[in-house]
This record gives sequence, C-alpha cells and structure tokens, in this order.
Amino acid sequence: MREQVVMVGDDRPLVGVFCEPKAGELADPRTAVILLNSGVIHRVGSCRLTVTLARAISERSGLSTFRFDFSGIGDSEPRRGTLTADLAAVEEVQEVMNYLSNWKQFDRFILYGLCSGAFAAYRTALEDPRVVATAQLDGYCYMTTKSYLIHYIRRLRSPARWLKFVLRKLGLLEQKRGADLSGIDERYFEVPDFASYPPKAEVAEGLEKLNQRNLQMLYVFMGNEHYRYPEQFSDCFSSVRFGDNLKVIHRPQASHILSEPHDRHTVVDAIVDWVRTTSRALPSA
Repeated sequence: MREQVVMVGDDRPLVGVFCEPKAGELADPRTAVILLNSGVIHRVGSCRLTVTLARAISERSGLSTFRFDFSGIGDSEPRRGTLTADLAAVEEVQEVMNYLSNWKQFDRFILYGLCSGAFAAYRTALEDPRVVATAQLDGYCYMTTKSYLIHYIRRLRSPARWLKFVLRKLGLLEQKRGADLSGIDERYFEVPDFASYPPKAEVAEGLEKLNQRNLQMLYVFMGNEHYRYPEQFSDCFSSVRFGDNLKVIHRPQASHILSEPHDRHTVVDAIVDWVRTTSRALPSA
C-alpha cells in the first residue's frame, strides 16, 4: 500500500490522501473509493475511522481510495461562493472525481460517508452516474409505526426512565446533552438531526431513481432512539423494490461515531467485504 498527499484544484485546493494497493495487487483500475467528511471532522474521521477504512479497503479489496477535506475543513481552505453547504459538497465531490479521472483514469466511484457524509454521498449519486455504489453510515431513514411502538413501549416499561423523569421535574437531575456525555467539544459533535431531514417522499423518490440505475447501496445504522429494528429502512421505503441492490446492517449497541474498538472493527470489516464483493460484480469493460 502506498499513500500520498494530493491537492485538488489550483485556487484554494482540496487536500486529501490517495491510497493505492501495492504494485500487482490493484483489483480494478477503473474504480476508486472516495471517503467523505462527517460534519466538521477532517479526513482522519472520528476515532480515525476514515483512515482505518481507507487503508483496509486498499489492502484487502485491492481498490484505490481517496479521503479528503471539504473546503473550510481540516487542511482545505474555505472557498467563497453562493452555494449552500449541501450543494457545495456535491460540487466538490464531483471536482475530486474529475481530478481522479484525469489523473488515474478512474471512471466509476464508490462513495462512503458517515451522517452528513452519507447525505453527501446520496446527493452526489443522484447527480452523477459515475457513482456506482454508496456505503452510508446512519444515512437517511425515518420512523415507522413499528419503530414508534418499540420506542415508546421500552420507555414506558423502564423504571429507570420514570425515576429520571420525576427527578428532572423536581429539579433534582440535570439533563445532559449528547455533547456533554461524549466529552467531545460541542462544535465538533454531530448526531443525526431528523428534524432537518428532507421530506420522506423526496428521499423515497431519490432512492427509486438510484435503484432503477442499479446503484449498489450499503446502509449501516448504529444504536439510536430513531432506528429501532433491522428492517426499519426497508419498511420505511417499502415503495422501493430494492432487490439485490440493497444491504442493511444494524448495530444497535454501537455508538454513532463507533467509539468502541470492537464495533469499529466489525463495521470496517463489513464495509470492506461489501466493497470487495460489489466491485468484483461490476462489468470489466
């Protein structure tokens, strides 16, 4: 495996690290995996997840990978423009894809992202047919009737929750936010914000388009109070007949940022296996 720092663009370039397999071990010269930022965390990723995953894919799947910082994050300087952050992210991913196409002749890409990185991967896939697969961690999903029932029944059956509720009402217990509990500075703390999600029907329509294009999709959901059971994604988007285009993994004990080494290794292994299987099924010409 060989790594090198790469600057994409002449004016205020995007800074990234290109990782490629050893000579003779490149499994697919046409396909590269691009790993996207989560929130304002730079390309190393939370708990070095992105570095670990990028190297594991190159070593064990035989694919080149590129992890980079969006403008204004990490080593990439801010860029001035009128685009929203969401649109700018798609534009910058496409800029990276264009650069890698010209430099290494890649013509198809697998996009990986956690949380906001997953959303960027989804939006880019909608805009660019060169994206043949996406691996999304805690991507878009919505509550279903079953998840609401599980959510509230567990709360009602929990004596500890009733005790905390009473203590909070009496002013005897301070309610801590996720940033307080994690030990991460709040400005760097990102959790799924369901209130800001696009309408469910809009995402369902997008997924239908991607499914008709035979985009391969891996969704990994960690433990949170909104994703409650393994089949929730399929139930949520039941109008989309994914068939073999979709794989969903649910890790209910894992934290959103995969802070525990065991959970991190398990998810990395699952993604690497999926990438290897997916890339080998792509047409060779």
